[in-house]
Amino acid sequence: MNNEVESSIISKAIIRAGIHFYGYGDALELINLCQKASLPILGIDSFIVTDTKTQPFMEHSIDLSFSENSYKQAKAFLELKKHKGFVFEIVY
Repeated sequence: MNNEVESSIISKAIIRAGIHFYGYGDALELINLCQKASLPILGIDSFIVTDTKTQPFMEHSIDLSFSENSYKQAKAFLELKKHKGFVFEIVY
C-alpha cells in the first residue's frame, strides 16, 4: 500500500486483517490513482466479505505483474466482475 495514493480513498475500504477491499467503483478509482502516480497494478483478487467471513475467489483473480498495460487490463477485468457481488484487493 502506498499511503499517498490510498489516503484519499481509504475511507471507502472494508479493512480486514490489514487488507483493504474495495467495491467496483472504488477499485476503479484506486486504479486511476495508481495510474496517475505511475504505480503499476500487479494483480487483483476477488472476495466475498460479510460480517462473518472473508472468502477469496482465486478463479476470479488476475496476475498483472508481467503486464505491459496493467491499468487497461485491470479496468477490463473489473468490468467483467462488477455484477458478481465481489469486493477487490488491488495489489500495486
